[in-house]
Amino acid sequence: MGDEGVRPEAAGWVPRLGGGHQEVDRILDELEQIYASQPNEWLVADPIASMVMREEGYEDEDELEDALGGSWEAFLGGMPHIEVRRNARDDLEFKVLKPDPDAPPRRLTLRVDSRDDLWRVLFKAPEATILIPHLEFEIGADHKRRVDTLYNYIAAAEWNLSSHIRGRKDLAAEYVVAISETVEQLLGLLDVEQPFDLVLNDPAGASIFKPDHGEEEAEALAAELAALTAEEGGS
Repeated sequence: MGDEGVRPEAAGWVPRLGGGHQEVDRILDELEQIYASQPNEWLVADPIASMVMREEGYEDEDELEDALGGSWEAFLGGMPHIEVRRNARDDLEFKVLKPDPDAPPRRLTLRVDSRDDLWRVLFKAPEATILIPHLEFEIGADHKRRVDTLYNYIAAAEWNLSSHIRGRKDLAAEYVVAISETVEQLLGLLDVEQPFDLVLNDPAGASIFKPDHGEEEAEALAAELAALTAEEGGS
């Protein structure tokens, strides 16, 4: 199941995250449940793949990797909340990072200069939001953790807005025009017609980008959010 040195997007599985490809999310859920049931911190990857195949009904590795759009190794290595390594026998091992309950709130700003930046994968905590400042547009919190590419976060927001106004006769014309303009602006972001910033606000401090280079953390605001959270907790 090796795919060493292959970028996740080149391996093919990254575009299948979220964005309607729920099979990958089911595989990830199953993986996390199996990991949580095991006593060891580091697990050998191939036996866990076999367990996922059995639980999800895949006949063999080829069928699993077809569902992922790439290799098991590339899938694990591309997850922001999963670490991988090779043991002394050169077997691939992994561990799932647990959220730190004492982590301070985080505000991360990512500069998107090209479409390559949109293939970054974001582990987004349930409480986290994504702000696109120059559009004054926010992708809100979800009811559960979400792992997806930045491209798919934006594409899903565009699709949701388009669906909201499609075929509607009960909406004011001005409202439809405003939403349509936002849809066009979001589509422009997917083409990265010009560089822009994405701001991740995470009160739980659990969200992770992968790769994580190129992001800037606003320490002052993080401290301010932490103080505000503590103040609200004491009221």
